[in-house]
Amino acid sequence: MEKQHRELINNNMSDLVYFTSNVEAIVNNLLEKNIINKWMKDYVLRPKETKLQKRNLYKVIQGRGPKAFSALCRTLEDTSNITARNIILSSKSSIETTEYKSDDLLNNEISNIDLNNVKPYVKIHPQRRRMDVNDENLPIRAYPMGSNPKGYALILNINKIINKEERTGSNVDVASLMQLFKGLGYVIDLKVDSTEKELKEIIKQFVENCNKAKIDSIVVFIMSHGEAGKDSTRSSDILTADGVRFNTDWLVEQFEPNKSKRNVPKLFFVQACRGGNSDHGWKSFDNGNNQLQNDSTTTTINSSIGHIVNRRYENVFIANATVPGYNAKRDPVEGSWFVQKLCEVISENAWELDLNSMMKMVDTEVRKLNSVEHGFQTTEWTYRGFNKKFYFNPGLYDDNSDQ
Repeated sequence: MEKQHRELINNNMSDLVYFTSNVEAIVNNLLEKNIINKWMKDYVLRPKETKLQKRNLYKVIQGRGPKAFSALCRTLEDTSNITARNIILSSKSSIETTEYKSDDLLNNEISNIDLNNVKPYVKIHPQRRRMDVNDENLPIRAYPMGSNPKGYALILNINKIINKEERTGSNVDVASLMQLFKGLGYVIDLKVDSTEKELKEIIKQFVENCNKAKIDSIVVFIMSHGEAGKDSTRSSDILTADGVRFNTDWLVEQFEPNKSKRNVPKLFFVQACRGGNSDHGWKSFDNGNNQLQNDSTTTTINSSIGHIVNRRYENVFIANATVPGYNAKRDPVEGSWFVQKLCEVISENAWELDLNSMMKMVDTEVRKLNSVEHGFQTTEWTYRGFNKKFYFNPGLYDDNSDQ
């Protein structure tokens, strides 16, 4: 399916789920057209809740071929889902992104996402009470989070890497993250398939833009194939589009107090393998087109990675999809385990829970996906001078605006 068609579906997911009916008839029709296979039909209809069946349908169809979108529109019409058909035919993509080719450099201005008219993907406190200024979190036991925007979020998705398999399903993660951080009130900057040189320039410019802005937080989310770090004192490496190893600690160090806002919390999330160890096997369906994949480039690395924590780091939070030495699971249809569960937990609970509490929930949800068949994964998060509670406070701002 073409990118613009995937965007139409993801941007209108809530409306599509609401107006779509008779999911079984839709999947039977798509099966007859050879757009999906028997396993995909069973996957869509597996949940008992109709709402989840609808979401599965619109997720699965995005991973099919170039004829999938037109076939979906015809099928919606054939099954009397006229409103749903009209939604995806008449809507325009609202995601504003900047994707860089090999000879592009970062624009001087952050690519702003329009935060107005955003559907309520992220829950807001019913009494519109900010958790960072609750009595139990005073005096100064929580980071202030009332700026408008809440902060800048840089999303780096390295999907196509020279001489490596494409990270099928990463587009699902990108869509989920865009929706999440838009709902949380962030200005989002998305970069795709950057080379090492481009990535360093992007990060340099992003730091400069953050330093000029009145924001209460900074988020960097990077997704790529990964490996255990070559240097035992460094966390882990990810691969850039040109196949160069890029250490995640170098990324964090660009936000040291002498280089970026000193008292602003910096949140780093890494969806990548940290080695090649794996305890699982996944049965292949559809000639292997839908088997679970790893964001790893190796198969037998066993590494013990240490963490350097000193006062070079202030207010730094780092979350990794997996522990050192092991790979991270990614489903071509659902996206990665870590990203999908992170988005689900934060969107449902950010109005009342702090980041640490939500990370515990994320790990619990990832654990539920573990099985002998599917494999095993444990998330990991660390603090470097991150000594206060962190609340996103979605929808609540110092200027009392209602974004």
